[in-house]
Amino acid sequence: MTTAQNEEPSYFGHRARLRERFLFDDGASMPDYEVLELLLMYAIPRRDVKPLAKKLIKEFGDLNGVLHASTQLLREKCQISDNIITLLRLVDVMILRSTSAAFADNHRHIFTAWVDFENYCRAQFGHKNVEEMWCFYFNSQREYLGEKHLSTGSVKSSSVPIPAMMKEAIDKKAQMLVLAHNHPSGICRPSPEDILITEKVMQAAEVMDLEVFDHIIVTTYDTFSFRANGYINNGKISYEECTSVNFTSKSAIKAK
Repeated sequence: MTTAQNEEPSYFGHRARLRERFLFDDGASMPDYEVLELLLMYAIPRRDVKPLAKKLIKEFGDLNGVLHASTQLLREKCQISDNIITLLRLVDVMILRSTSAAFADNHRHIFTAWVDFENYCRAQFGHKNVEEMWCFYFNSQREYLGEKHLSTGSVKSSSVPIPAMMKEAIDKKAQMLVLAHNHPSGICRPSPEDILITEKVMQAAEVMDLEVFDHIIVTTYDTFSFRANGYINNGKISYEECTSVNFTSKSAIKAK
């Protein structure tokens, strides 16, 4: 066997150094493309993956964009294999499940896990390029009971199935609801239609002696809480009151 055949490719040493840097501070000092490069190494063991990592970050903006990019776009724009797509999807699913577990699987009072709940909503649908409306259900101890995906597409009062939402509450024996939907525009503030939907849901919930604790709007990186911003106060909502509220991007929930 020749010396050339015994020599390892130059990127082998780079991979070892990359792993060492990651383990030193959990990747805190590494740019996005290097973190992605390290991940891709496990899907492509015998090729320099730095160019691909840089291409993915350039195409989709950051790690979050890469993880949430559709399979079709990953194939069309970067011509990557199913092995790589599976790895990216696996990481995305693991993040979603671990975020959900932080508030859903350990019987935590939702008020003590509100940040985890917001993070879950952003991970679940904050990045979507179409609007999705969801309802989350809680018992009298404010513990999570489940969720229901209500609609996809432009969120309008006519498109939100309020009877189905209320039936789900009965089936789950829920006492409290939280509405949530995303704004693909990235503008994290409610529209008049969002306010109207919230009013209608609250009216239906009042008849059934259910509490609508909040309605949150999410984008990829931001959250807006109706309650934290004065839109829901003592179980009532008023558009006139809402229009005078100073909008803030991060919610600061105060429990009743």
